[in-house]
Amino acid sequence: MRATLQPGLTNRLTKYLRTTQQLIEEGRDAVSSKELGDFTGINPVQVRRDLNAIGFSGTRGVGYQAYDLVEAVRNILGLRQTYNIALVGAGNLGSAIAASTMLPKRGFVIHDVFDNDPERIGRTVGNVVVKHIDELAKSVTEAEEIIGIIATPASSAQEVANLMVDANIRVILNYTDVLLHVPSHVDVHRIDPTAQLMHTLYYLTQAEGQEAS
Repeated sequence: MRATLQPGLTNRLTKYLRTTQQLIEEGRDAVSSKELGDFTGINPVQVRRDLNAIGFSGTRGVGYQAYDLVEAVRNILGLRQTYNIALVGAGNLGSAIAASTMLPKRGFVIHDVFDNDPERIGRTVGNVVVKHIDELAKSVTEAEEIIGIIATPASSAQEVANLMVDANIRVILNYTDVLLHVPSHVDVHRIDPTAQLMHTLYYLTQAEGQEAS
């Protein structure tokens, strides 16, 4: 059984994992705590503390072996090799998500895409043929999809969330601005680019204020 991690550590480990995977794709075999700190915005001292906390150490002058670091963090976070995703919404946003080449590299596979628009059903987005939303429960059971993505108009989001809950999907990524009502055992993450922009602009404003003072 894995030890329970504090949310802050879990979030930081996820950032280290994502950064290291990107560096591996660029041909890197090793990464330093300074580089991890620079790319994630986390103090290098904290990086070393976190990796020491999970029993992973580097080599002075070399850094951390990238592949070993990815494997160690994935094991600590309990990440399987791949996760199947059910995506609902085959419009522009859904099609872009389905066609993403980044998700498979991170172990996430868009296994099924669903919609209720007759003109979209049967089309191919990414490498997946769009199915009718009525097939969601059956497909989720067969493919063991535990992650759902909602990329529909806001007016349909809650209805889609209800279908996902009924299909035993345990994690939902919500790309709409609707606050979803789901049972406590379902984990909802709202993907809100506006919030991230406001967060970034806040720190930009703070930095400009410090420069002016």
